[in-house]
Amino acid sequence: MAVGLGFVSICLSEKNCSPAGDVTVRNIQRLPDREARIERIRRTARRNLENTLRILWFLKGNGLACYRFATHLIPLATHETTDGWAWWQDPELEPLLARIGQVIRQEGFRVSTHPPQLCVLNSSDPKVFVWVERYTDYHLRLFRAMGLDERAKIVLHVGKRLPGGNEAGLRQALANVQRLPEPVRARLVLENDDRTFSAKETLTLCQETGVPMVFDLHHHWCRNDGEDYRDLLPAVFATWHDRPPKVHLSSPRSPDDVRAHADYVDASFVEPFLTFAASLGSFDVMVEAKMKDMAALRLREELPHIFDPETARPSDGTASDVDLGDGNARDDEPGVGGAGDGGTGNGASP
Repeated sequence: MAVGLGFVSICLSEKNCSPAGDVTVRNIQRLPDREARIERIRRTARRNLENTLRILWFLKGNGLACYRFATHLIPLATHETTDGWAWWQDPELEPLLARIGQVIRQEGFRVSTHPPQLCVLNSSDPKVFVWVERYTDYHLRLFRAMGLDERAKIVLHVGKRLPGGNEAGLRQALANVQRLPEPVRARLVLENDDRTFSAKETLTLCQETGVPMVFDLHHHWCRNDGEDYRDLLPAVFATWHDRPPKVHLSSPRSPDDVRAHADYVDASFVEPFLTFAASLGSFDVMVEAKMKDMAALRLREELPHIFDPETARPSDGTASDVDLGDGNARDDEPGVGGAGDGGTGNGASP
């Protein structure tokens, strides 16, 4: 049994190492022509990719197994500003993308991405659902440019409450998952949220679609219908087939702000859950606390009986799981509580 550990986007232990540099539409429109705009985006993307490489070596040096990429690795990749620019074939970016993928395969890192909140999977409005299509296509191209197979995942929440209630929302989500291209569905992972769709509801949808589920403990604590995670987790883990199951960990910031993520993970809050999860077999933990890598490393120090850095990473170098969350406060998880990218998507808005 091995428990892999990782964090989201920026590495606070490394100086000047943000992989989440962004370019806004407003700023780009001030430039004189398309060539100048693409050059500004290219320069920022190159720096983001170079810093991502630095972070991968940090993972290796600290015995970490998982990572979520910054959503804005390629700024404005989903915006019309970059239409016609094959950034994945750009002479300055293509070698960096290939090198990142090479290191991930070589070291056996497991990676993923997490599109922002404007990606509403269960929306019936084509003008809203288009953002799911744009972001999943962007992340698919990103993974392909890195040479990563289907074990590099794209994590989404189910969506929002619809007029017909959660049953209607789940039906729409099911229909929309089936609309996505097969290469996207093969990488898709769904996560329970902290306001609308419980872990049990998300699990049912995952079982119906054949999509793996990430279990978020903090979200389950905020939004449940009385279910015990011990009754759900075995079935959640059973939805995974091509890599170890993954869970997301954070803890409430304060009694008055329970959905927001604390700087560090409260070990006493998560230890019973981790102990039970470990009894089921190997799995991965993505820490979504505000202090990123520092929170992950502190949690490992506080729970040494759960995390063993000598066995956390697979030895065959074949797994893939990097998450694309951003590195500052707005870059946390794209769910409520602020653990993902949090922006409106590469500077664009629906």
